[in-house]
Amino acid sequence: MKNISRIIGFALALVLVLTSLGTVAFAAEETRNITIGLWWDKYYDSNQDAMEDDPAYQGTISDQMRFDVVAKVEEKYNVTIEYVNLTYVGVQESINTSVLASTPDCDIYLVDTAIGVPAVMNGYALDMKDILPADSDIFTDKVIMNYLDLGDGGAYMIKPVAAQSQVEATYPLMFNLQMIEDANLEDPRDLYDKGEWTWDKFLEYCIALTKDTNGDGIIDVYGFAGYEQEWFECMLMSNGTYVAKDGTENFSSAEVTEVLQFMQDMYLTYNCAYPYAQDSASDVMRYIYRDGKCCFSPGAAWILAANADYNWDGSAASTLEFDMVFVPWPVGPSGDQDTNKMKLSNGEFYIIPVGVEDPELVYNVFYDFTNWYDGDVSIRDDAETLGWWYGVTGKDLDLQDWNFEVMFECGLREQFDLVSSLAVYPDFTGFFNGDYTPAQFQETYKQEYQDALDTTFN
Repeated sequence: MKNISRIIGFALALVLVLTSLGTVAFAAEETRNITIGLWWDKYYDSNQDAMEDDPAYQGTISDQMRFDVVAKVEEKYNVTIEYVNLTYVGVQESINTSVLASTPDCDIYLVDTAIGVPAVMNGYALDMKDILPADSDIFTDKVIMNYLDLGDGGAYMIKPVAAQSQVEATYPLMFNLQMIEDANLEDPRDLYDKGEWTWDKFLEYCIALTKDTNGDGIIDVYGFAGYEQEWFECMLMSNGTYVAKDGTENFSSAEVTEVLQFMQDMYLTYNCAYPYAQDSASDVMRYIYRDGKCCFSPGAAWILAANADYNWDGSAASTLEFDMVFVPWPVGPSGDQDTNKMKLSNGEFYIIPVGVEDPELVYNVFYDFTNWYDGDVSIRDDAETLGWWYGVTGKDLDLQDWNFEVMFECGLREQFDLVSSLAVYPDFTGFFNGDYTPAQFQETYKQEYQDALDTTFN
């Protein structure tokens, strides 16, 4: 009887142990829900049963692959994925309350720079360089994921790579190819490839291309023309500098002085920039290239598309007789061709907030989830889907491809700078006409920039 009792006792104990182990195993296998907080309805996630749930569904291979990747990621990581529409204000409030309390509502947040940068500065976002191996795609090839460089060495604000998001809002320098050829000048693209496309070389070209073509004593073709906003922003980046990317203005820096001096010299010293028009400056200055009155000008797909320069959709009666070709901006004395940025940050990014459990898992889930094309960028960046971005920039297919690649390269080198978002409006017309020296110009507006930054970051 005693032996029977011992056997029964042992069996009961074994049952308890096995039950306990089963509970532990079950807990270890519990499915985790990865939540992505944003401010509109986005598809697809684990809540959709059919592709038609997306109102924008068109029956393309991309739709199918974006739908199928959800199940693949769920199975690979034992997770579910859920988009949570918090509204724009709700995203801000969730970050500022739940993350501050170390209990983030979401595993990932969609942010724009107005939300994301303050979140980073307040210590609410994780640095991916502390989470991921150094050889991760986001730090190397950037095929699937990229990050916004805030200049502090960290990688807090991340963005899935896609051709359209890369090329939009890029402003490479463009030039009239036939003018370059007629003047027997070396193609700026070749100079860039050789590392010789500098401010000095650019100035040399602008001077050589400024001419009185009809002999009446009046210059009628200039080396350069452009609207102040795009020109100033691109010159800043080409000199490796900025105006406002943290709490302290950089408008008064020596590097910005170099930018301003060069821009003013093109007007007052060398007379190789088209006279700046105060009235309707943006409309007038952006489109002077169309009349063949300048060789170089800040370029953009939307600028060339505005007047259907190359009749991309068949609506224009005629096209320009010359080709406008994109090239990166020349490198300034404080710049570096290998590290200079080429696009001011805009649009949306994502952050993984401080306090999230197993952030490397969260990142890997998000990485694979956004890699719905399984690394085949030809599907993600299908030229037919992106036809507008190609067609508007030229009538020649090779030039279309070239211009697109330049825009894409610009988009890979993104820089955060609030220079155009602070409601500070320097008098560039007066500056170009000599009403201020560069030092006076900086002294006049540096406090306005600082006040605007104080307001923004507070």
